[in-house]
Amino acid sequence: MSVSRLPSGRWRAQVYDPSVGRNVSVRSVLPKEPASYRTKTEAKDARARARAALRRRDEHGVTVGEWWQRWTTDPLFARPKRSTMMLYAERTRPFAKAHWDLPLQRVTDQESAAWLAGGKRNGEVPSLRVMFNDAGSAKAGRLVQGNPFAELGISRGAGRANQTPPNEEMVTRIIAAARELTSPDFAAWLQFAAYTGMRPGEIDALDVASIDFVGQRVQVVEQYNSKVREFTLPKRGVREAPLTRLAAEALRSLPLTEREPVKIQGRQRRFVFVNFQGAHWTASGRAYHWKATKAAAGWQHSLYLATRHFAGWYMVNVLEMPSEDVAIALGHADGGELVRRLYGHRDKNLALDRVVEAYEQGPRVVPLLREAEAA
Repeated sequence: MSVSRLPSGRWRAQVYDPSVGRNVSVRSVLPKEPASYRTKTEAKDARARARAALRRRDEHGVTVGEWWQRWTTDPLFARPKRSTMMLYAERTRPFAKAHWDLPLQRVTDQESAAWLAGGKRNGEVPSLRVMFNDAGSAKAGRLVQGNPFAELGISRGAGRANQTPPNEEMVTRIIAAARELTSPDFAAWLQFAAYTGMRPGEIDALDVASIDFVGQRVQVVEQYNSKVREFTLPKRGVREAPLTRLAAEALRSLPLTEREPVKIQGRQRRFVFVNFQGAHWTASGRAYHWKATKAAAGWQHSLYLATRHFAGWYMVNVLEMPSEDVAIALGHADGGELVRRLYGHRDKNLALDRVVEAYEQGPRVVPLLREAEAA
């Protein structure tokens, strides 16, 4: 039966979908519909709307809007991390909104070229490529035969490679400003971040039990994902980070033994860094304090650049550590490639100074005399 009464007394509506060869719920055709209806009449009306949508699809194919709604809500296309799908939906929404009623099969290279003209939307390409890849998959019913956002040859750009992190003097000034204007915890948070290179979300979730002062290690077992507002596994999985001297000093400035345990997501936590309310830091919670801090210090760029990015730069340029070691410290799994490309900026003046110093300390070389001098 395409309309049936549920044990709760509400009504369910289904329609036959030829693309899958069986009855499906109205909601699978029209994602904004409720799962059930108060009356039989409402269920029949919903069934009629779904049948009309299926007829339009058979005549013209699934529209961009219909596919986008299904793709962003159907668990069949969900990614392991909920935040990933949220990012995809955010990046593809403008294109879907602008081409809502256009049949998906009619999105060609011309449409993608027009959409990307000017280069301001290049950041949307990876997500749009995934969206159309999924539309052409067997689980979607092969809704398209090609991907208009594939093989475009568009570079992702330099990213942070051309952004210069602050020097040691500026980082010291930033931390001092935080001590003056904000809580001791936030100042310690900044110092710890700058001298471990841990990601902000990993520091927000850091538990007192994860600190090993004797072994000089930090157990990175989870992160706080501000996008989904949940504690999740770290970006690259569980790992260890170095507890450097300056990072350990930041921790020793805090009353860690007085931290009260809090039960969140079924687990007791004693956070290393807490805000004025005694809760762990979040991206939005840090924003106000960071804005005041960087203004006072005279720093105009991001917190990420002043902490994690600075840590990579400092390890490479000042400590002269191999990129492979820095990669392990930062939690990368590419053998140092990302460090060399994004974090390991070779400071020009430091590099030239090292060359001059190397010549001063190297073996003496007798230069060739000019002919006039030889005579």
